[in-house]
Amino acid sequence: MASVNAAPRAPVLPRVLRDIVLVYGLTIISAIVVNWIVRAAPIGPWVGPQVEQFFWLDNVSWQLFALWWIILIAVSDFWPFNGIRSGMTRGIAVIASGWVLGWVTAKAVYLSGLGAAWLFPIIGTIYFFLAFFSFTGENWIVANMPPRRKFGVLLILIAGLTYAITSSSIRWVPAWWFPFLQIGTSTGLLPYLTRDMKQPGKSVAQMCILWLVILACTSISNLLGVWAFSVSPISPFWSSGTYTSDNVWLLFFMVGCSINFGLPVLTQNWPFRYVAMPWGGVLGCAFYIALGAAITVGLSKMVGTVFTSMNEALSFGYMGVNWSIGLLLTFGLGFNRPYLWAGQKSVGTWDANDELAKEA
Repeated sequence: MASVNAAPRAPVLPRVLRDIVLVYGLTIISAIVVNWIVRAAPIGPWVGPQVEQFFWLDNVSWQLFALWWIILIAVSDFWPFNGIRSGMTRGIAVIASGWVLGWVTAKAVYLSGLGAAWLFPIIGTIYFFLAFFSFTGENWIVANMPPRRKFGVLLILIAGLTYAITSSSIRWVPAWWFPFLQIGTSTGLLPYLTRDMKQPGKSVAQMCILWLVILACTSISNLLGVWAFSVSPISPFWSSGTYTSDNVWLLFFMVGCSINFGLPVLTQNWPFRYVAMPWGGVLGCAFYIALGAAITVGLSKMVGTVFTSMNEALSFGYMGVNWSIGLLLTFGLGFNRPYLWAGQKSVGTWDANDELAKEA
């Protein structure tokens, strides 16, 4: 077990830089490749000028469905690949199967007759329930089950609940919480704030924190002119507003999803872990949110030069979410050197930390 004061056992910086280059190098390469594929063979029923108008939607839906399958497999103890002993072979199998299943799922939305208007309601809702049960929820509902049952139970629960939501006036669960969940989880701030709580109350509390953060973020965004408080174009059930037509806020959201989990984990929360919670976590969150905003500004200024359109910028800005989560969960990048946050007593958890601190 390593601590924040432990002497390095290996040259950490080269490894960190290597992993960052790997994750975001694959992001750029796959964005180029996927854009080429969906332009040549669209997933949706696009023809003629529609292809250039909607290729980014095919890109995003494919890679998001792919990541959802990858996460589901990972939180189910890698079933059905849990029998593969080689971590490298298993990881490749998980990633490859995720991308195949992602394409099939995206295509099925169209073949079933649902159409493009159903994509984000389905995607937003399946991610919400997977997060509620397995990220903030820590797999509480399938605890102690064998891998096969974990996978099956989670799949049935999420599919059934998604059908119930998308077929009602609620229509979807907006995914605006996603980048904030990532940064709250990767810095450990959410687990710290809800330490010693029991599941599923802990998951409910973390989701409530995220919705309040969304309120603060959209209020600031409204003042900046990139968010409008109006009825959601997807469902009138939601009156919390939507991003403006220039898509700058959407790009900010996508960039945040691409860096808010990967970078904190890969850098092992340096240097913020040297500041005791909650302020170290708050500083880390603020830094990465600001970094996401800066990258958003940079990418938006590249439209017309590097990117042919804002749609192309969106496809590149969002692709990082797949690799920054998928590679880390399947290959353990960033998790292979445990460390303690300043004031933390047990690696990977803040539960019972206050009691252990008193005993020390």
